[in-house]
Amino acid sequence: MKTGKGFLHWFADQKVGKKIMYTFLITSVIPLLVSQILMLYVISNNMKEKVNDLMRNQLVQISERTDLTVDAYTNLIYQIYSDDEIIACITGCRDASAETRARAYREICRKIQQYGLSISGIECISIVLENGQDITYDFGLASAVDNLWEEYTDKKRVMPYILAQRESADVAVSPTERIRRGSEEARIFHISKQMYDFADIQKGAVGTVIMSINESVLNAVCGTAQEGDERYSVSFIADKDGNILTFPESFYAGITLSEGRTMKEFVEKTGVLAGKNIALNQYENEELGWDFYNAYDEDYILRDVRHMQYLAIAIGVLLLLISLFLIRYTVRLIERSTRSIVSGIREVQQGNLNVQVRVESRDEMGQIADNFNTMTGKVQGLIEEVKEVTEKQKEAEIRALEAQINPHFLYNTLDSINWMAIEKEEYEISRMVRNLGVILRYSVDKSNKMATVAEMADWLEKYVSLQRMRFNDAFTCEIHIQPETETIRIYKLLLQPFVENAILHGFKEIEYGGILRVDVMLSEHQDELDIIIEDNGKGIPHDIAEKFNDPERASADDRTSIGLQNAFSRMRMYYGNSASWNVSGIPGVGTVITLKIPCFTKSEPTRPATK
Repeated sequence: MKTGKGFLHWFADQKVGKKIMYTFLITSVIPLLVSQILMLYVISNNMKEKVNDLMRNQLVQISERTDLTVDAYTNLIYQIYSDDEIIACITGCRDASAETRARAYREICRKIQQYGLSISGIECISIVLENGQDITYDFGLASAVDNLWEEYTDKKRVMPYILAQRESADVAVSPTERIRRGSEEARIFHISKQMYDFADIQKGAVGTVIMSINESVLNAVCGTAQEGDERYSVSFIADKDGNILTFPESFYAGITLSEGRTMKEFVEKTGVLAGKNIALNQYENEELGWDFYNAYDEDYILRDVRHMQYLAIAIGVLLLLISLFLIRYTVRLIERSTRSIVSGIREVQQGNLNVQVRVESRDEMGQIADNFNTMTGKVQGLIEEVKEVTEKQKEAEIRALEAQINPHFLYNTLDSINWMAIEKEEYEISRMVRNLGVILRYSVDKSNKMATVAEMADWLEKYVSLQRMRFNDAFTCEIHIQPETETIRIYKLLLQPFVENAILHGFKEIEYGGILRVDVMLSEHQDELDIIIEDNGKGIPHDIAEKFNDPERASADDRTSIGLQNAFSRMRMYYGNSASWNVSGIPGVGTVITLKIPCFTKSEPTRPATK
């Protein structure tokens, strides 16, 4: 609300020309530009959504093509899996006769070659027997001796074989890995499955077939999009463990993302879309357990929309400049009529109230001139009235000052009474008078300022001692201050209404046995000061406690009260919503008041605005 009024005052102080210009800009030009920018923003977002939908559909198609591709190799695995001749040869490999084993080995190699040549992309097919032996044919090396598993002495330790044992009923697909083949490094993924002799299936698996496929098969399915030599979109595949199965730059196929790195960061690191504004889409193939990604240059895809935005902004700026020119021209016409009025106003500022503004036109400017001339006459009369009122106000202030009692007179008088009591050996009276003097000086001297908790506690002890004397020691008081809180600053007299309320109302009609306890401590998080005022007096009624626990009702303005309601109102005034309290009591048992206020250790804080 204050901000709005401040703006209106600022606007009212501007010159007429600027007011017209600002009004036209705010009501016409700016709304037009904002609506145009919002429209372009909506169009841009819609285009982004459509592009993302298109990219996701493309990923679905890539996923489907990948399913077909993997199915082709999986079907080939099943053909090998169900080939009775291969199963019989595997049984022959267990024969004690070396000749029988060699013949079975050659027959399996021949069958493997036939299957491997039926589909392109197969690098190697291996059948690992249960005893760890293997029959392997490497199509890349065209050799049954040299193959990509030659560094493994026990083929049962290779990952495809291990995964096949875990997925004994299904085909297992291993992620792409880097394998050294001679002097070159190949990137290959594997499909494997356990084999059974269906004539005697009870004896379990007789071997495991492993088909190794070149990563380029998957890369060909994904593809890339580019214009000339510059790429603007790439697609790739990864599994749930962050293994990159295929990537346009084959160097990155077969690597595993480090923990915490996102796919977008990985794409940026590869540099395939270096310097591009990269957007990423993902599609999950639940059957394969793979994630398909598409990264594209958002600026390239939305370049036409960007051009439209730039064109619209340029047109808007041009219209704005034209509008400013027309507004300025109109303002100059108005200024010609206002110059004489401004000149008259300057004369008035210099003290010449007899000036008369002359405007020949009969429009609004002429009316302003007539009103101005009338106003100057009335101002002269008002000046005389203001002088008279000012003199009366000064007289009233002087009378009010004369009626005030000088606090020093009270201090000196109390000091004299104190020495008189000492001379007559009335030490109890002397102590009461001395404490009363301290209390008055503490209360009167900048009562709305802050003091430390230690100073407050010292004053409170003196105040309570006077009250105890007044009530014939009907109650005792315990004040416990946590040492860490002694330098914290609180507002003077903040606790006095609460202590006074406990004494006057809590211990009313009680002749002995009353206990008043005040505890000051830091909160659990060390950011608040917790103050607990507890008595074993009459106890506050439940309905009154509920009223005080409602911040709005408890701090309502009640200028006739100096009790709890006034105290809660002061807390809201000093600390705003940062202060809180709770009042609880049981009739006949006592009352507990808990105050929570912010901690301040140095200067007085700026008082917050309360609602």
